[in-house]
Amino acid sequence: MTPTAHDYAWTADSSWFPDLRDSGYSLTLVRGRTPDEVLELLGAVPQGFGDGVDDVFDCQQELYAWLEDPDEDSYTVGALAVPGDGGDWTLLLALDRGAGVDGGRLAALSRGGGEAVQHGGGGGDGPAGRFRHYRDGEPRAVAGAEPDADGVQPGGGAGPEPALLALAERLTGVRVTEELVRDGAFVLGVVPDRELG
Repeated sequence: MTPTAHDYAWTADSSWFPDLRDSGYSLTLVRGRTPDEVLELLGAVPQGFGDGVDDVFDCQQELYAWLEDPDEDSYTVGALAVPGDGGDWTLLLALDRGAGVDGGRLAALSRGGGEAVQHGGGGGDGPAGRFRHYRDGEPRAVAGAEPDADGVQPGGGAGPEPALLALAERLTGVRVTEELVRDGAFVLGVVPDRELG
């Protein structure tokens, strides 16, 4: 059956998904790399392991308490292995104030025959419905830099997330469920500000 936005209606009723929107996030699916490899390619400083999205949020709060400059672009990530089409994938949840894991890093994550599919937004730094698809280091689709201009529109109170998650599932075969993110065993890391790293 073809995934639809209805399959992701849980985002409107989730107890934690609004917190992702408020803080700004990106959710990236990476084929052909383990969670540890993904964090290494991002230049993330390891922060141990976490049980579910609450531990990712806790790691973010620890980072904010440590930062001297609140405008610094360091951000927290959590990665976990998930099955999908064409092999194993890594789900990467980045609490990145909506700025997103940038295109250069998505290209690096997808090189060597891999693939990276990302959506995200929220927070103050990014559009509500950004979507990017990279294969073997090259962009295949990019939408949402200016949502009004390229048709990625919020739909009702749920926002664009259900439709973007359904599109990501069509491309990857990975169904992102509320339980997967709420309860998943994440490898945690902090991606330092480029000026610091």
